[in-house]
Amino acid sequence: MALTWDDITGKVNKHIVPRLVDNVYKSSPVFTRLRTRNAERFEGGTTIRHPIAYAELNGGAFQRGGTFNISYVQTDTAIEVNPKYYYVNVTLFGTDNVLSRGPDAAMNYVESKMVNASGKMAKLLGTDIFLDGTGVNSATINLDGFQQALDNGNTYASYGGITRSDLGVANGTNNQGINGYITSLNPFTMVGLQTAYGAAWFGNEHIDLIVTSQSIWDIIWNKIQPQQRFLEESSDVAKIGFQSIRWNGASITVDQYAPSGYIFGLNTKYIQFWISTLPKYQFGFT
Repeated sequence: MALTWDDITGKVNKHIVPRLVDNVYKSSPVFTRLRTRNAERFEGGTTIRHPIAYAELNGGAFQRGGTFNISYVQTDTAIEVNPKYYYVNVTLFGTDNVLSRGPDAAMNYVESKMVNASGKMAKLLGTDIFLDGTGVNSATINLDGFQQALDNGNTYASYGGITRSDLGVANGTNNQGINGYITSLNPFTMVGLQTAYGAAWFGNEHIDLIVTSQSIWDIIWNKIQPQQRFLEESSDVAKIGFQSIRWNGASITVDQYAPSGYIFGLNTKYIQFWISTLPKYQFGFT
């Protein structure tokens, strides 16, 4: 029977590179922007309720001796959502602390588990933010995501406790989609993308971030490529390594957690990412 170790292997340890390479988790430019720019402090409460104006007051031209329409008009309502909770479990064996220590421990195995936990949490939030949170493609305990929020009312009749069709007002204006626009582009054209972009324009407010999958980003890149195109370097998503094209004043970038076949046009100025101020529920651990 051969001996297990020889002159070298019996005396020399294997060299372990003290750096962990992540081969599992991806990064999300949407989650990055919301976490850094759009975080709101949730101090407490059973729900989060945000007032919105949805109707116009009466008004118009008049002449001397004319009459005014002084009837009362309800102009405001509110969107209301429930706080959602996410967890990542890290199970460790206490006896492993006896082994993973001292000069022969190349890395702290507890720290590597916590790094994995942070990546898992980012994946959970980065994935669910694109879904609906109604039970159609993600459970009702999940985030109320973009597919529900940005719908035109045909798939998701309500959002935030409001039935979209109830937002039609007497003067003929109908905000059923709450400025949502959905269409199918097959085949894809830049004209169709421009139509979608224009449909989401509201006053001086417009889309500032367009996110999609890699395959669709490649199509957009190829459509723009014969013309002059601009690869961004100054935006927040570009600075942290995401490839981003500047188009119509918006950043077009790839989010690898975005569902296949979708393009999301977002005005991130109006997306609020509420996080509890309680440390344990603020990406904390126990």
